[in-house]
Amino acid sequence: MEIFLFLTIIVLGLSLYYQVQQNPATMKIGTLGIFIVIGIVIFMCDFFNITSKNLKLMHQIGYSIAVIFGILLLLSMVRHSWKKSHQLGLPLLVGIYLTSLVVLSQWPLWWLSAPWLMLYFVWQFCRFIVSSVIYGYQSKAPTHGPLVVLGGGLAEGYKVGNIVDQRIQAAVTDANKMSEYPMIVFSGGQGDDQLISEAEAMRDWSVAHYGVPLEKTQLENRSRNTYQNLQYSSQLLSQQPFTFYTSGYHVFRGVLLAKQQNIIAQGRGGFVPLVYRIPAFFREFAGVMSMNIRRQILWAIVWGMIAFVVNKIITY
Repeated sequence: MEIFLFLTIIVLGLSLYYQVQQNPATMKIGTLGIFIVIGIVIFMCDFFNITSKNLKLMHQIGYSIAVIFGILLLLSMVRHSWKKSHQLGLPLLVGIYLTSLVVLSQWPLWWLSAPWLMLYFVWQFCRFIVSSVIYGYQSKAPTHGPLVVLGGGLAEGYKVGNIVDQRIQAAVTDANKMSEYPMIVFSGGQGDDQLISEAEAMRDWSVAHYGVPLEKTQLENRSRNTYQNLQYSSQLLSQQPFTFYTSGYHVFRGVLLAKQQNIIAQGRGGFVPLVYRIPAFFREFAGVMSMNIRRQILWAIVWGMIAFVVNKIITY
């Protein structure tokens, strides 16, 4: 048993390494990573001959924690869905999940079936976190440009805030290491409450504070979100491959959005304090979940069917 588990972990590890080398911008990396962790846990339990009583207790504790965390994830998605009510994707997805919970609650064993949906959220969140961390770890500084800095709001309508400043610093640090200074595109439109575009504010800030040559800058000032940041920047650069800079927690969703548009780009992250990074990951998770609505609806249906069958079997 131990040998089989050990060989399985080795195979999964090699598969993970191959996937990272071939295409790090995929949630498959998270799936492989989770299975590796599960395999290691099972291997350690078997190796140290943990009793069935202790295993049952560990299972009950882990199950309870996962369900509670799943509820928090669902509530987080509801919160971000409310904020993004002008966009159909996330509110629609949250509506489907809440409807599924209502349906599950009508069954005799709702206490068994309803938590399954919570466990699904935990599974997806773990895939996202593992994929995001591994992508950030393997991302290397580019050897040439162009570079694209994504906007993220302005303080008082015209000032570059600390989070956006960290993105600029990350891009300038990489640019200064190149033999030929690259073209840097500053991407971000002008919001309703902003006095100038984010692109213009970032360009002026980088020239004044970091000595970026003005002639090595371009402005993309039409975009209103990350999808458009990447889309319009790619058009401005005539579909050249590029490296974009955003906050560390936002990099992985950025590469997924680039991939969705068939844009060849890698992402790099600016520093973000842990106190901001943790809640930001919940927001990013909600965004990732809303990217593939059809797939998420399919999974919700599958989980509902499984719960229905289990209910029927147990109550029969």
